[in-house]
Amino acid sequence: MKIESRTFLPVEIVFHPNWWHKRAGISFDRSYFFDPSRRVNDEMKMRRVLWEHFGRFGYGEEHPKPEPVIGPVHLAAGFMISSLWGCGIRYYENNSPVVEARNMTLAELDSMKAPDPADNPDFRDLFALIRALKERFGYVSGDIGWGNLQNLALDLVGQNIFLAYYDDPAAVHRVYDKMNRNVVEILSAIRKETGTTSISVNRTVEKVEPAINLQSNCSVQMISNATYEEFLLPHEIELSKVLQPYGIHHCGDNMHNVAEGYSKVKEACFFDVGWGADIARCRRLIPDAFFNVRLSPVKIRTCTAGEVERDLVNLLESAGDLSKVGICCINMDDGTPDENVAKIFEVAERYRGFGG
Repeated sequence: MKIESRTFLPVEIVFHPNWWHKRAGISFDRSYFFDPSRRVNDEMKMRRVLWEHFGRFGYGEEHPKPEPVIGPVHLAAGFMISSLWGCGIRYYENNSPVVEARNMTLAELDSMKAPDPADNPDFRDLFALIRALKERFGYVSGDIGWGNLQNLALDLVGQNIFLAYYDDPAAVHRVYDKMNRNVVEILSAIRKETGTTSISVNRTVEKVEPAINLQSNCSVQMISNATYEEFLLPHEIELSKVLQPYGIHHCGDNMHNVAEGYSKVKEACFFDVGWGADIARCRRLIPDAFFNVRLSPVKIRTCTAGEVERDLVNLLESAGDLSKVGICCINMDDGTPDENVAKIFEVAERYRGFGG
């Protein structure tokens, strides 16, 4: 499926909490995510700090105004759905929240009733945050980082989900169907309040089409295309019909291995394409969708600005029609040179103006 991007060749960068902790003095304890005053003040501070480092590229804000943003849109922090399903969450000063695996059996998960957000303290606090910010501002924006299916199953039953693909496939399909229905309920409630569901999954969505629902498939890099098509594809096709417009986030380095399966999600209009993927193969198999190509946050910390330029040029030259391409680098940590990040913006500006 094709979608027209609101922005030509959008660029988004996301820093790791240890970068923010050092550069902005922000602590990522639980109150960062749920306290109304901190949400407003910390988001303002983050936009200002981004301007101080990269304002010459039009990034960040010199004079940010208070905005009622409910989600951690400047972080990679997806934990809410796992919390809803009973996982513990650990918070840190300089790290994103960490999900504690629940170590259930598949039989326990299969028999478990889908959780009610009203029974979960994180979701109760999220909706209390929404009420507080709406009372102050009259509206709210932002959303949550969310995942589904295999990502969530790994948090709940661990690696045994892979054994279950062979030992009890019927139970897996029942569980995945239950997860799908639950996440649709959650996202519908959030979208009703904010108008979006996936800005906190990847902020590029806002520049392409804010209504996109971006499903996180981080762990799909661990399985073959055949396994993907048998166990995940049918459920993602159903999800894509309900959550329109629909996109898939694949941050692993091998999207080309499952691109054939992804091409069968006909309603998908947006793909996050992880660093290391064969972009050209993915484009041949999925010719019409928007590709958000990702640089490596690990490499960009230690390589030269020249290497950043070469890497990005190679990605752009392989991605096809640039009206269907975006650029991002997610989770760059403290120690990443500003000049390397600046090079991303510089290359993008050159391609916007001169085509490379």
